[in-house]
Parts: sequence; C-alpha cells; structure tokens
Amino acid sequence: MTHRTVLLGTLAVIATLLTGGISPAAQAQARKRVFIDQDGAALGTDMISTLAMLQSPDVEVLGITVTAGDAWVKAGTAHMLRMLELTGHGDVPVAAGAAFPLINSRDLATAWEAQYGEFSYKGAWNPSRYHEPTVVPTPPTGETTLKPIDLHGALFMIQQIRKYPGEVTLWVGGPFTSVALALGLDPEIASLAKELVLMGAGFNVDGGGNHRINGRREFNWWWDPEATRIAMSAPWKRIVITPVDISVKTSLGDDVKRRLAASSSPAAQFITRYHPVGQGAGYMWDEISVLAFLDPSLITRQQQLFVNIDISHGAGYGQTIFVEDVVPGTPIRPRTMPSWWRVATVQWDLNLPKFYDHFVELMSRTRARQ
Repeated sequence: MTHRTVLLGTLAVIATLLTGGISPAAQAQARKRVFIDQDGAALGTDMISTLAMLQSPDVEVLGITVTAGDAWVKAGTAHMLRMLELTGHGDVPVAAGAAFPLINSRDLATAWEAQYGEFSYKGAWNPSRYHEPTVVPTPPTGETTLKPIDLHGALFMIQQIRKYPGEVTLWVGGPFTSVALALGLDPEIASLAKELVLMGAGFNVDGGGNHRINGRREFNWWWDPEATRIAMSAPWKRIVITPVDISVKTSLGDDVKRRLAASSSPAAQFITRYHPVGQGAGYMWDEISVLAFLDPSLITRQQQLFVNIDISHGAGYGQTIFVEDVVPGTPIRPRTMPSWWRVATVQWDLNLPKFYDHFVELMSRTRARQ
C-alpha cells in the first residue's frame, strides 16, 4: 500500500466525519437496543409509554411482548397492534405473552379482599369491564389489520436477548409473568441482558397503588407476585425502578395536551384523538420510566435499595418490601443479604418541566426512526 493510498483513505474518513456521512448501519448500531414487555390497556399509560420509546431516534426496539394485566393478553395484543398501526410503527414485531398469573387469580383476589379490604383497581379482573380471557372486544381505537408473530412472548424475549448479548435493555411496563416464564426456560437471560428497567412497586406513598389504603401494593407487581419474586431475584447486571411514589407527581393534563394537539405527527395526534383536552388527566406511570431511561438527567433524586415483594398469602401478599443497601449509622458498608434480594436504583423525584418538554418533543416527531 502506497503512502498516497493511505493519505487518500485518511482524507476520505475525515471528509465523512465532517459531512456527517454516517451509514444507516452505523447509526443503528449506535442506538440503544430495547425489548419491551408491556400489558395492553387500549388507551393510557401502556400505549403512550410504548409509543414514547418507539418515537426515540436513540432507540432500536427489537420487539414487544404483551402480557396479561390491565387487559387480557388477546385483547392487549390487539390494542398494541392497533396503536402501532395508527402511529406508523407497524413494522415492530409483537408477540402475545403470558395469559394468566402464575398463581394469583380473580378468586384469590376476591377472597383476599373479604379479609383485608377492597382493591380500587384490579386490571382485567375489574368487575365494570370484565370479560372472558378468550373474548377480544373491538378496541376503542378500531380493529387492526396487523397480526402478532407466531412465537410466544417469553420465547421471543429469550431470542432477542440472546441475539445481542450484553446489549439489550429489558423494559417492563406491566406484570412480570412473561419475564418469569422466560427465566424459567432460560435463566441465563438475566446475566445476558444489559439491564432491567421497569415501572412498578410502591414504597412510602399512601396513594397510587391498587389498594385503597396502601400504595406499597402496586398493580404491576400485585397482579403476579410470584412472577415478581422470580424476576426481582434474578442476577440482572442493573435494575432501575420507577415506582408509584414518583409516578403520582405527573399528570397528562390539558397544558401538555394542547401542546401535543399543535403537532401533526401521528403520535401526537393519537394522544389528541383518544385523550382530548378537557377529558381529565391521568398519572404518567410508565412514561416516566421510558423518558428517564432515554434521559437520566430527568431524575433529580434516587436511591439504592434492596427491593423485592411479599409472596406470603396473608395480609402482606403483593406488597413491596425493601431494605437500605447500607447499614444506617455506620460508614458506608453494604449489607449482607440472602441471594434473592437484589439492589435496585429507585427513582424518587424528577425535573417536571423538563419531563413534559421532552415528552412533547418526542411525540411531536413526524419521522421517529430515521
């Protein structure tokens, strides 16, 4: 190779860098790889948070598993596919995941309520909208022409994490049932994943949980406590939790809705159509988890804790349990805990104006994945 060839090659590289001529393949490689596990209420935080992840130019969504929770899995899968269809993300593969909790059930929940108090929210078991799991009501967003892939969600999760070892963030916005099934089939996925990021659990808040007087019993974890114990005991490299405590500080209010209504993007118009101004404001449970993953500077206070769930079938069933990861009153010294206790980063507070600005910017993107 001549000096002239080397010089020309060097100049070509410099020119490429100066002109921003990065190949699509290189751009894709630079994006964060994410696998989404979500339950599937037709509207609200499940769909909007998933859409926020899809809208990010910094993320490559490898696929989505829909797990029963807010809705039965068949209905939730239909809801997810319809949202993707309406917002221009129909190329993202979706797999139906777990249909039922491992042990918890409608009958068990009813028996628990008779002893310990009423739940304010029970997801697919809610009496006001209950239907048989095999029934798929027409989504309020309309019927979808898309179909899920012919692979169970737990297997799809395993496939994608193994395809990119050490690179995949598993983001969970619903119950852990599909994750628990995947871990049962392939325990190594916890160590092969980059991290586990989730919305779930409740700590010191008295509201926001699904039990009327106890915010530590949060719906995503309560729906399938045994699956939560399995998932939270696995050896993930890193766990990040967005709990009820921080979720209830947000609201999809009219100010944010008006800003979204001014955008012509399919994502913004999806929210405008199904969450119009004046309809009321809901907490942005899962959206915080997504946006904090995309921009960690949104979180202004967080803490390292050992976190898990109570699976004793008594008054504490489904309640978040936690322990500080250092011994209070001593120099920084990690606690020694049984192996099923894992340390997680728990988010306590956020820069609210910055969060809303980032949310509006994401949803206003016309071309999400360029």
